[in-house]
Amino acid sequence: MSTQPLHFVTLSGVPIAVSALQWPFHPSASGADWLVLHGRVDLLGSDEGLHAEVAVGMTQTMKEALGSLAQEHAEGLVVNSIRKTIDNGQLAFMKSGKLQPAHVTSRFYSFTAKKIQFPSQAESVVRELLKRRVYWLGAKGGSVEIRHPYDCQYVNYSPEQMLTLAKQLAGEGVIRLEGAGELAAATPLLRKEQAAMLEAMHKGVEAGKAATKVTA
Repeated sequence: MSTQPLHFVTLSGVPIAVSALQWPFHPSASGADWLVLHGRVDLLGSDEGLHAEVAVGMTQTMKEALGSLAQEHAEGLVVNSIRKTIDNGQLAFMKSGKLQPAHVTSRFYSFTAKKIQFPSQAESVVRELLKRRVYWLGAKGGSVEIRHPYDCQYVNYSPEQMLTLAKQLAGEGVIRLEGAGELAAATPLLRKEQAAMLEAMHKGVEAGKAATKVTA
């Protein structure tokens, strides 16, 4: 469980703040075989207050596989399931508060290894995620945790693998490592990629609007 604000970037390049998670999971009011957790996702850097009210759904099968749905065990899974929903273009950021679904599915769990396991990502994809994380979350000149446990889970990389990629980026002058390699800050070279960062964000946001047929 993170004690810091839940600020992250999706693989599709959308910077988000997850908040107001109403623990614990509770049975769905629809009466279906689902458990639900409500929360809110804000688009970081949005001058329009664009956000999404989410209902994170989980089946009884997943509940039984996970064992504990306590916040300290399930928060990362919830955050990353929301991120995957955005990556899939299934969540629209709006000015209004329409409730939208996000799902914790069996694709995020290995029944063989009996653990949460998101799909592994290519090194090039994870490098881009790290760059975007430092750019967006360190936008005001601050340092950013470079191997956050939820990011490691999201891309199925170990903390050591994340640090290796961060050191590569630092060697290229894209980021600056601090605090024995645990933190990173943006360099002028990274800030020059502003246009690409904004383009990825807008593309990710528009994908959600198109898929959910939202115009506001």
